[in-house]
Amino acid sequence: MKYVFMLLLLTLLVNCSQKKTQNLSFNNFDIEVAGEWKKLKLQGVDSDVGGFITENNDTVSFDYGPYSNSLEEDIVIFERKFIKEIIKEHPETDTSKMIIVSDVSKVTQEDFKINKKHYEKISGYNAKIVSPKRSGEGITGVYFDSLGASSLGKIKFTLYGQNLNFKNQKELLNAIRTIKLKK
Repeated sequence: MKYVFMLLLLTLLVNCSQKKTQNLSFNNFDIEVAGEWKKLKLQGVDSDVGGFITENNDTVSFDYGPYSNSLEEDIVIFERKFIKEIIKEHPETDTSKMIIVSDVSKVTQEDFKINKKHYEKISGYNAKIVSPKRSGEGITGVYFDSLGASSLGKIKFTLYGQNLNFKNQKELLNAIRTIKLKK
């Protein structure tokens, strides 16, 4: 009897600890996401767009079309000695978000980026995977540069969320690796 109880308890623990996922199908891809995430339908003009809502009400969006976001960070660094000139010419300039340094030759854009990136093959295509250097601050997502062509140009695909907590970031990175693009 003791062994039956232990076996039932072990089975219950294993089943409770397994993560539940769901397979979602969209026009151009299939993906396996966290079971708590809800499908989000959006209307695009020249792209297929949509997404998910996480259990924390964060939005993960996708864009399949010629104008998809490449998930690159635009970092502009200003040298302190030029700021007076900039403000003189454009007094409305908000410097609060500017990166201002004493000597621009001693820094690089990489020093100020909040995301890291690497490349993997997903669904037979080269994919750029982006994630924050610090959870909760930055973009978690994937970008495919060239999936075909249309009358508007190259077809690209981006799926990403911003400022996700550690759990949702991990779930999104796992989901990204399950993407199956429809050809």
